[in-house]
Amino acid sequence: MLKPCPRCESQRVVYCNYGKRIGGTVGTVAGAFSGATTTASGVAVGARLGMNAGRVAGPAGAALGAVTGALAGCIAGLRLGKLVDEQLLCHFRCLDCRAHF
Repeated sequence: MLKPCPRCESQRVVYCNYGKRIGGTVGTVAGAFSGATTTASGVAVGARLGMNAGRVAGPAGAALGAVTGALAGCIAGLRLGKLVDEQLLCHFRCLDCRAHF
C-alpha cells in the first residue's frame, strides 16, 4: 500500500518510474545501435575474406545483433534507472494536488 500524500492526505498516489523509463529507452536505443554496427562490421570482414554466405546473411546478422544489443541495453538501462529512482528522484506523485514526494 502506498503512503498518503503529506500535502493533502489523499490516498490517490502513484509510484513514479522516471529513471527506469528514461534509462530503459536510452539503453534500448544505444544497445540496438551498438549491436547492429558491431555485427555489421564483423559480417563485412567475413564477406571480404571470401565467405559468400556473409553477403547473404549480412542483413539478418545485423538485425539479430541489433535485437540482442537492444535487449542487453534495455536491461542495463532499467537497472541503472531503478538505482536513480531509489537514490535521487522522488518516489511518489499525488494525483490530486500533483505534489512529488
